[in-house]
Amino acid sequence: MLADLRKLPLSFGTAAALASLFVAPCHARADATASDSAPPPPSVGSQLDTGPDAHTASCLKQTICAVKEKIRWQTPAWTPSQCSRVADAVATSAKRHDLSPTLLLAIMVNESDMNEKAARLYTRDGKVYAKDGGLMAIRCLLDDHDRCTNGNVRGVAWKDLMDPVTNIELGARELAHWRDGGGVMSKTIVKLDADGHRSRVTKDVPCDHKTHGWWAHYNHGPRYIDKGYPRHYPHRIAVLDHAFATVMNTPAPELTAGRITIRDPGKRERTVDRPLEPRYKKLYEQILSGGTCSALALN
Repeated sequence: MLADLRKLPLSFGTAAALASLFVAPCHARADATASDSAPPPPSVGSQLDTGPDAHTASCLKQTICAVKEKIRWQTPAWTPSQCSRVADAVATSAKRHDLSPTLLLAIMVNESDMNEKAARLYTRDGKVYAKDGGLMAIRCLLDDHDRCTNGNVRGVAWKDLMDPVTNIELGARELAHWRDGGGVMSKTIVKLDADGHRSRVTKDVPCDHKTHGWWAHYNHGPRYIDKGYPRHYPHRIAVLDHAFATVMNTPAPELTAGRITIRDPGKRERTVDRPLEPRYKKLYEQILSGGTCSALALN
């Protein structure tokens, strides 16, 4: 399942060239600039290949392969080398942006069912003007040369955006953006003018995420949608995140940092260990049934 139609384009950063994906600092900002001479992307296993980290890498690869095999539908299985490449990309991008690998995997499962070729097209007047694609369902507004024109993916060719390593990095950047103040909310304040008259003024301020996990904005865009089906998107991601954290014996601190989703009046509060919708109940069980990694992966 790709991202909801309400998901907005990436709205931060400027990538003048694809190479900049691998040299930008953590939590890239709108004034970031691309390097003219970027090093090549990290090779498979280059980040986690010795000592305790090797156990973490092995656990991540094992989990990715097991879950991919269980949830893929009419798509080819991944070879061990493909699993390793995806695992290395997840570990690298998670470390670069200070994110939980399990959260990246939860987004990946939700957005594409771990299908690196997944794509959704949007048309206007009979012409394709945008696509969501890849493991992380990255939005690309297209020009006449099949290149992206929006935000963080500006200048990136669609075919390059679909590379799994690039796609994972772009998704991690977007998540970090929403966590670090990209979301907004309206706040009404009372102001006094020079004559002492009071007036109410509504302005946009950084979202405080009091009613929802900050990763809700990955789907919703700048403003959290608190009505209708989308309102529980952060909970749906959270239950997948929790399942991955359980089988990988690893913490997922975002799940304990505040409220996950709004509470429906008269109903029990949603928790990370209780998926409700049929699709998420099934995915939750499929992830848990993949086997648990040794606790050594934490050392």
